[in-house]
This record gives sequence, structure tokens and C-alpha cells, in this order.
Amino acid sequence: MSEEIIPDYEIGDKVKVSTDNDNEGYDNFRDEVLVVTYVATSIEEHRGFDTGVNQALYELETLNGTPIGSSLYDYELEPA
Repeated sequence: MSEEIIPDYEIGDKVKVSTDNDNEGYDNFRDEVLVVTYVATSIEEHRGFDTGVNQALYELETLNGTPIGSSLYDYELEPA
């Protein structure tokens, strides 16, 4: 049995892409404050969830309500 995943963030929290994250796919929203809109901790909750990462996966949108089109894990985010 795997360990329970405790998310770092909750729905409504404001976050940013981590300064340590150099994924070029995130450049369009890298410097924006983002809002957590969904939190997944299992494959049943999100089809893109990778059990090997063992961290929560988040769906996010910009402050004006536009979804960013990517889901990010805890290690890819930091508080805004």
C-alpha cells in the first residue's frame, strides 16, 4: 500500500511556477500568479497523475480565470 499524499496547496491557493523549474512549456505563465482549481492525489482523480512522483497534481488558472492548459506537481510550484 502506498503512502498517503498530502497536498501542499488547496483549491483557491495562489501559487507560481517554482523558480527552480526550467520547463520551457511553462514560459507563457511562468511569472503569473496562478490559482489552484483542482487537486488530485490519485490516478482515479486525474488521468494524468503519475504514481511514481508521489506528490499532489494541480490544475491551475490565471487570476483572470483562464486555465493554463497544464497540470503541475507540488515540486513545480511555490507560494505566490
